[in-house]
Amino acid sequence: MARYRWTTESTVELSARSSVHPIHASVRDLDGEVNVDTAGGSFSLTPAPSGYVEMQVDSLKSGKKLEDMALRKVLDAKKFPSIRYELRGADGGPDRFKIRGALTFHGTTREFDEEIRATVQGGQLVVEGEHEFNIEDWGVKAPKILTLQVYPDVKIKARLVGKEGY
Repeated sequence: MARYRWTTESTVELSARSSVHPIHASVRDLDGEVNVDTAGGSFSLTPAPSGYVEMQVDSLKSGKKLEDMALRKVLDAKKFPSIRYELRGADGGPDRFKIRGALTFHGTTREFDEEIRATVQGGQLVVEGEHEFNIEDWGVKAPKILTLQVYPDVKIKARLVGKEGY
């Protein structure tokens, strides 16, 4: 079983809509790892892979200072400083998988399945996937910033790059 730690090449992007313009934010400062058998450059799902990815709410950046401040306030970054996804299992292959896991956001954990693409080459693992969810399902009210109303549906797009033994 190989252990891959997420590198600085990893990114998580968030997209939402508002009454005025699209909202985009990203995080490059991610923590986490995945343990998976990648002998011979392919994936074995026995034993089941495990791992996590975690980001700090304060590291979300949209490029707009007012929006970033409002986002941290709405997400109550002081009380709930991180967002974490834990991998609990996977099916499929050879490069497309259905993963099972749990997302902890704003103090609430919810499980879901999602499809991802994963490849391994030269000691590097690349995992790509996306998930759309409604922040109100986690007890977060969609923010209103002056005349800007943000809608509650958010799309997360992740590109995780792991280095073996990193």
